Amino acid sequence: MSWREFCRTRSGSARWRRLAKAACAVTALVVLGAPVAQGAASATQTPCGYWLVGSDGGIFTFGQAEFHGSTGSLVLQRPVVGISTAHAGTGVTGYWLVASDGGIFAFDTGFFGSIPGLGINPAGSGLPHSLNAPIVGMVHSNSGNGYFMVASDGGVFAFGDATFAGSCPGIGGCAGAAVSVVPDASGNGYWVVTNTGNVYAFGDAGYYGAPGPQSTPITSAVATEPSGGGYYVLDAAGDVFAYGNAKSFGSLPPGATSALDPATAIFVTDDGQGYWIATAQGKVYPFGDAPAQGDMSGTNLNGSIVAGIGF
Repeated sequence: MSWREFCRTRSGSARWRRLAKAACAVTALVVLGAPVAQGAASATQTPCGYWLVGSDGGIFTFGQAEFHGSTGSLVLQRPVVGISTAHAGTGVTGYWLVASDGGIFAFDTGFFGSIPGLGINPAGSGLPHSLNAPIVGMVHSNSGNGYFMVASDGGVFAFGDATFAGSCPGIGGCAGAAVSVVPDASGNGYWVVTNTGNVYAFGDAGYYGAPGPQSTPITSAVATEPSGGGYYVLDAAGDVFAYGNAKSFGSLPPGATSALDPATAIFVTDDGQGYWIATAQGKVYPFGDAPAQGDMSGTNLNGSIVAGIGF
C-alpha cells in the first residue's frame, strides 16, 4: 500500500486510523521526493488532507480528505467558485460548493440556504431581483452551522448561524473586486479582501494590514488556524502576505506560476504551522508542516482549480 493510499484510509479500527494520521504527518518527507518549501513537515502533526475544486465542481481529494460527491457530472447554470467544510480537527464531515449565482451544493453536511432560494436571480441575468455582482467565494461560520458568501462588489451574505456584520456596499464600496471573505476568531466579524490588495474589517475583526497593489492581482485569502487572529493574503504570482498572528512560511519561487497557471488558493493546516498554495492547473505546494500529498498537475482538467481547503 502506498503512503497516499494509507493516508486515505476511510475505515478500520481506531488504531489503524491513528496510524494513518501519523503516516500523514511524515508524508511530506517521503512522497515522491516532493519538495517542502521553507521548512520540513512536523512529525507531531496528526490529521492531514485537502480538497481542490474546479470551476466545473469537480472535487479532488488528497490525504485523509474524503470524497463526498461533486457536481463534475452535472451541467451547471453557473460555474463553481468556492468550497468550504465544517470539519473540526479530525472530524471531517463534508463540504459545500458555491456557484457564482450563490447556489449551494451540500455534500454530507447541513444546508442552510442559498441566494437562489431567496428568489434572487444571477448577476447579469437582466431579470428583476438580481445580484449586483457574482458570488466569488464562501467560508463556513465558526461553529460550522452556517456560512458566508461574498460577491465581487464586496457584498456579504450570511446563512445559518453566520453573523452579518456589514459589507462593502454598505460603506460606500471597497477598492477593487472582492476575492475572499475571512471570518475572525469570535465569529462576530470578518475581513473582505479585494484583488487590489485591500483588506476591509467588519464587525469586531481587527485590521492588521494589507499588501496593497501588487504586480499581479490578489486571488485568495484565509484566516489563521486555530485562533483566527490573523490572515494570509495570496497573489497570482504565489506571493504570501501574513498579518496578525499569521506566521510566514514562504512563497512560491519565481517562475512557479504563469498567466495561464496563476496561484488561485491558499489553505491552512489546523495546527497553524503550515499552508498549501494551489494553482489553476492543479499544482499544490506545501509550506511549513503542511505535507505534500499530491496534486492534479499534468492532468487534463475540465475546469481550472478555483479553491481549496485543508486540515
